[in-house]
Amino acid sequence: MLYVLLSLGMLGYALAAQSPGVFLLAFFLIAVNAWLVKTRRFTPLPRLLANVVTLGGFFFVFAQVKAGINSPILLIAQFLVFLQIIKLWELRGNRDYAQLLVLSLLLMVAAAISTASLLFGIVLIAYLFFSLYCCLLFHLKVETDHAKATYSLPEGRVNEATLLQDQRYLSGSMRRLTGLVATVSVLSATAVFLFFPRGTGAGLLAPLQFRPSQALTGFSDQVSFQNIARIQQSTEEVARVRLSRDNKPVTIAPLLLRGTTLDVYKGNDPSLGQAWGWARSHSRDEDSRSVVRDRLEVEAEAESQHLLLQDIQLKPTGTPVLFSVAGATSMASSRDIQVRYSIRDGVLQSYAPLMQELRYMVAATGELPAPRSSLLDTAAQAFGLVQPRAPASVIDPQIAAYARRPEVTGGLASKRAASPEPQAIDEEIAHNIEHYLQSNFVYTLDLTNTHRLEGQDPMVAFLYDFKRGHCEYFAGAMTLICQSLKMQARMVVGFKCDEYNTFGQFFTVRQSHAHAWVEVLTPSGWKTFDPTSGREDPSARKNAGLWAKAKSFFDYLEYSWAQSVIAYDSENQTNLITQVEAGMTNTAISGQTMMGDLQRKLLDPSSWLWTDFRTISTIMGLMVAGVLIAIGWFIRDRWRLRRRATRMGIRSLPTAEQLRLARQLGFYDDMLNLLDRRQIIRPEHQTPLEFSRSLTYLSSEVFETVQRLTGIFYRVRFGGINLSPGQRRHLEVTLGHLQELLP
Repeated sequence: MLYVLLSLGMLGYALAAQSPGVFLLAFFLIAVNAWLVKTRRFTPLPRLLANVVTLGGFFFVFAQVKAGINSPILLIAQFLVFLQIIKLWELRGNRDYAQLLVLSLLLMVAAAISTASLLFGIVLIAYLFFSLYCCLLFHLKVETDHAKATYSLPEGRVNEATLLQDQRYLSGSMRRLTGLVATVSVLSATAVFLFFPRGTGAGLLAPLQFRPSQALTGFSDQVSFQNIARIQQSTEEVARVRLSRDNKPVTIAPLLLRGTTLDVYKGNDPSLGQAWGWARSHSRDEDSRSVVRDRLEVEAEAESQHLLLQDIQLKPTGTPVLFSVAGATSMASSRDIQVRYSIRDGVLQSYAPLMQELRYMVAATGELPAPRSSLLDTAAQAFGLVQPRAPASVIDPQIAAYARRPEVTGGLASKRAASPEPQAIDEEIAHNIEHYLQSNFVYTLDLTNTHRLEGQDPMVAFLYDFKRGHCEYFAGAMTLICQSLKMQARMVVGFKCDEYNTFGQFFTVRQSHAHAWVEVLTPSGWKTFDPTSGREDPSARKNAGLWAKAKSFFDYLEYSWAQSVIAYDSENQTNLITQVEAGMTNTAISGQTMMGDLQRKLLDPSSWLWTDFRTISTIMGLMVAGVLIAIGWFIRDRWRLRRRATRMGIRSLPTAEQLRLARQLGFYDDMLNLLDRRQIIRPEHQTPLEFSRSLTYLSSEVFETVQRLTGIFYRVRFGGINLSPGQRRHLEVTLGHLQELLP
């Protein structure tokens, strides 16, 4: 039990720290120790060596804490893992057992602080039951050792019959005691959980720390192409999104979650910041609306009907970006958070990076916001002042020349330059650019040869040299081509997701779903374009098969766990109480209505209940008689079994064991009654075996039958064998044959 308990503790730590290597190593050392103990080859580590190894582990973990490699809680848990392994290999006495139990419990506490996943919750529940059973066994061991030391009784002088009797009932008693304590504990924990919910603030029971999720792309206000070659696919979960409209689930394929917009390409200009990267120009406070509490009204004049409602559960990302479908009109979050909404591009951001999981609701139209001017622009126009413009993108002349190729824009670039209303054909030009990039360029994440750039503009290298890249190259190239033609365009970074969970009716957003696309201003408003060609989506290969369905079901359970258990607070408690009260009220009203209808039918002479009252009375009388007969049969059967237990000398056993043996050994009691009717009576001082051996004066066939039945009696009584119904019927046939053989 101790080995199982330690393994569960290591597994809980591995799930919390996402360190399967540590679990495999610890499990291997535990298994080796168990094998050595089993083969009696185990020798405890010397105390000095154990202390040296412990100090080495302490300094190793301390160095990791100073370097900030991991969270302090998980590093403390890692040190607890070291201590348990060392203590297991120097195990000598009860004090070491107690220390192992305490260390294992502390390890699970540290893991519980660091994660809230469903899988860890299952492991934690199993660990609590095993730890309870193990602690009871340890208490029994300590008491036994104390009793042996007190009485100084040698092992050879212990009564074997007493030991067998204790061993027979010990495991059952321990299981019943464990079940009783566990049941009381579960009921108490459920009551505490329901009636004393945790607060929504950062109190004692709130999450203490989370590790930010490392996103693939799109989690910052700037995109740099110098580090883009190190991007790798990751299936780590970022968010879960549930969509509904008019209280009905909605499926959008694919789901585009806008994160932030980037409309300024900095080129190699040092004054604009890091070279070869994108930035967002519309980030001024006067161009946004803020909220300090848990609700933000973006558009007060927007219609509240038929809006797309998004229930988003966002993991800690370490960035201020909040993701949403286009056209947000209002937002409500699970806790107080400062949120900024940009009117120009419809971007939601918090004032501080998200270091804890956040659940928020966003109502949206699904349409991109119309182009609007900021308050300063409006005031400047009213007073005839010149408002400084946002910095423009630094576009290489080679990109401008590339944009005027006829095959890129479909020959519309020159037509736009000469047109008195150039914006009229912007949407057609954008479609042509989108189709050209999709048809002539290749999507890939393998950019290991980017060293060939050597200071060259990556956008120029993408268009003229590489002709392959990831989504940010495609989106960046199309944005610059449009801007070089004097079109208003911006790159959008966010997530493009089509992994829909049919069980829970929600989208699972992963880091591998990170994507970049383009928005172009047309006469009919902002339009979305995705120039990326053949984007590889790992989830597309997982949409079929039994394993995919099982994984989808587990994701649904994880989502339900997070929504109903982890997020349970005082507001959820109020909703639960309201639902219970409404259910009880509806049940009481329904019961009262049903009883009233029944009373009216009973008093109505024309009712079939009144006309068939005699039939119903007969049926009810038969049912009552049947119940009384069943009760009488049960009492008679128990009385017969108790009498049989008295005749067989097993009344000293527990009641349940008496009844079991009385049923199992009924054949032997019937045999004794059969012999008794032939004046063959077993003396009280003789055992069943001695009595069977004394019947040598009977015929050989009768003697062998009695001997065989007596042997079966001993195997059932003392061997723990249970006779099946078929075997008991066979014994009844044997008794009938014995009755024919007796004189």
